[in-house]
Amino acid sequence: MAELEQGSVSSQEKGYAADAMTNFNNKEYNACLSALEMLEVLRPSDVKVAHNKIVAQCRAVESSQLPLAEVVKQLEGLAKTAGINLGCGSVGKEDEVEWPLLVYNLAVAKFQQKQYIQAAQLSTKLEHSDKTGPALKKKVYFLNVELSLALRQPEDAIKYTKLLQALIGQNEEDASRLMMLKARSQVLTRQIKALKKELKSVSLPGSHGITCEFVRSNIEYQCKNYRKSIKMLNSGAQVAGNKVFPHYYNNLGCIHQNMKKPNLAVYYFKNALEKLEVGGGNAVGGGGGGVGEASGANHQRVGGGGGGVSEEKDIGTINGIPQAQVMYNISISLLHAKRPHIAFELLLEVVSNYYLDPHVWFHLAECCIQHLQEQRESELGHGEVGGGQARKLVASNPHHNNNNNIGGTMPALTFDFAYVCLKNAESLLPKSENVDSNGFCSSIGCVGNPLTWMEVDHLRLAILTAKAYVALSLGDFILAGNYAATLLELQNLPGGYSMLGHLYCAESLIIQDRLTEAIKHLDPENITDISTSFTDSNTTTTTSSAAANQQQSAANTLAGGHASISDCRSVVQLNLAVGFALREEWEKASSLARPLCRVDGGHNLGVRALILNLYIALRRGDVRTAHLLLLERYPSLKHGQNSGPSF
Repeated sequence: MAELEQGSVSSQEKGYAADAMTNFNNKEYNACLSALEMLEVLRPSDVKVAHNKIVAQCRAVESSQLPLAEVVKQLEGLAKTAGINLGCGSVGKEDEVEWPLLVYNLAVAKFQQKQYIQAAQLSTKLEHSDKTGPALKKKVYFLNVELSLALRQPEDAIKYTKLLQALIGQNEEDASRLMMLKARSQVLTRQIKALKKELKSVSLPGSHGITCEFVRSNIEYQCKNYRKSIKMLNSGAQVAGNKVFPHYYNNLGCIHQNMKKPNLAVYYFKNALEKLEVGGGNAVGGGGGGVGEASGANHQRVGGGGGGVSEEKDIGTINGIPQAQVMYNISISLLHAKRPHIAFELLLEVVSNYYLDPHVWFHLAECCIQHLQEQRESELGHGEVGGGQARKLVASNPHHNNNNNIGGTMPALTFDFAYVCLKNAESLLPKSENVDSNGFCSSIGCVGNPLTWMEVDHLRLAILTAKAYVALSLGDFILAGNYAATLLELQNLPGGYSMLGHLYCAESLIIQDRLTEAIKHLDPENITDISTSFTDSNTTTTTSSAAANQQQSAANTLAGGHASISDCRSVVQLNLAVGFALREEWEKASSLARPLCRVDGGHNLGVRALILNLYIALRRGDVRTAHLLLLERYPSLKHGQNSGPSF
């Protein structure tokens, strides 16, 4: 512990101080606290005594522990009393000499409060202080690595690990810890090929071994070896027990989401959320690693490979996953499970924490689009019931639900709000590839891993495509056409986005009565690829705080989920038939629409084609053909002419 100043200390005070130091070193924190309380009576205005008492209270048994907020309040009060500048400016020379331990412990407490930026500011003061001793500087560098990882700045973390390499010497505990910090940094930078080989033969003791299993699981996850990833997760969880359950369930959710099992992923994410709520507490010290010793405690927070535990030998605590990040994961899985209204409510809570992340705004817009698509299907006025011989057509005039009275700035499942969200997402995307060496979307206001420039371009494409769709839905056809034209002008455009761009451009031109131009965009034979990514990689990743930066493809949302090339060609062919029908070229329209009556694609494609064929036949005055079309698709009409469809 910090020693009292000599010269003005009585023999009784020296005795109490020596007892406190001995008990603290022996981890008898209650006895240490009793000695410090007696010393405080004799020296009520001594900052060092008050500081040491706070540290002892953090290490004492649970009944004597201070809440974390109270620890921060008391440490800040002591800093003010000692005249320490806690602002962004540099620390004065006297502060550097006298109070480095106080500043360090306050930084650790801020870190545990997840106030990472403030903690980094305090830690920087110590890093650049010439008076910070080697032992404390090593602890500061360890803290800086954790802060860099928490702030999604893996390049900075790697820089600090290099500085630590020269300070740890032959200490095996520190060497194991440093290895895991390097591994977590490499996971964030996605340098996993060499890391996988390095960790294959590594066997670490205690909590380092648990962290290693989580890192290895993360690597297998990124390599799409999902079964092996689950096996390693189970191995780590069996050893660590409930200390890592939030990470365990969260990572299981990420894995099952990528295995295309969104409902099972929701189940695991909810388990992670429940474990966080049950295990969440404000106490520090014996149950939370403490704010540090008066001489500079080892504060460590491991979990960069998707979860981990603290490095204290006698205690172990879970690495805190922000609740909002788990809620974000649940929201993405709910979107994939076609439950956009629930996902929307959760994302509204998430966006208050991660307002700088364009993904969150984009997914809010997706919720609106998906919900209104389903609503539009139910209001379209026709569909089918039954199957086989009992299949029947249900048709009626569609009814419209007007949401124009809800402003776009009010959170609601409307196209107006979707458009606002898409504009926010677009404005948050970087304009230049050289903006940030740490990667894009790497600030604390973002939910996932830093993005590569390719992923930024992918997200930009998705946003532009969604803006075209939303503009069409809002009736702004000229703007929608401009968005679609901009999309089609891009080089190396994936096939799925190209198809959507042509469809949206054609619809815009049709409504502008430019039918000849529109038909040029509707050639089914041009549909040879419907992929929506530049590479074949999945965009969902798991991060150091176990948050999944899951990017659902806009093409999947706008085109109605997973589709085949034949389905997409049928959609384009149907739109082309509509174009010819609007030009009253009935023969061409009929030749295109007639084969589609037998199609049972998504979104009632066969029924849509049937309605179009009936319209064409009736406009041509061919009632017999219309009747045959109905009998061909609905054989039950032959047995009950009075039970036929009503229009």
